[in-house]
Amino acid sequence: MASSIVRLFALFLPPTLIMLPAVAARAQQPKLEMHRAGVAGTEPSGWHLAVSTKGSFSVRMPIPFNDFTVRSTDPKTGEEVTHVIGGKSSEGIKFSAVEMPVSAKSAPSLEKILADFSAKSGSKVSDVQRAAKGDVDTLSFSASGAQTSAHVRYIKTKSATYSLTVEFPNAHRDDVAVLRGEFFDSFKTKTIGR
Repeated sequence: MASSIVRLFALFLPPTLIMLPAVAARAQQPKLEMHRAGVAGTEPSGWHLAVSTKGSFSVRMPIPFNDFTVRSTDPKTGEEVTHVIGGKSSEGIKFSAVEMPVSAKSAPSLEKILADFSAKSGSKVSDVQRAAKGDVDTLSFSASGAQTSAHVRYIKTKSATYSLTVEFPNAHRDDVAVLRGEFFDSFKTKTIGR
């Protein structure tokens, strides 16, 4: 009798050990809540005003955009929420504005973000600009790679860190040059009163 219980236990234990990590991983997968997809509210200029549904920001997009929230749970830091406005053109140019509210997990410093980008193999960081005004700290830079490049701006406030990114295939560098300034300058948030 004891040997049949041991055999039964031996039969079911390995599948259980294989399945438990998969169940735990699935339980920790981020949850995406799509608020709007393919929004094309064209202004006379051809741009689209994108107001985040659950975030506290707006930005003008040169292409139709998606508006969504991502929630993830980390056993060490608790729930993390990210609000995103983003779109991708047929040429592969990606525009995104992201809000990461302050949570139990402290956001990385802007110095660390810049160091991480600079440390990426095959990536060259340039045009670094840093500004601080009151409780708002801003970091802007460009990162170039062999196939793609990006213009990035981080805005850190007491309540959130915002990231604005224009990522593009290098063949479209000139196209992006005329769009980057308007995209970055159109960003507004209740937090910094712009």
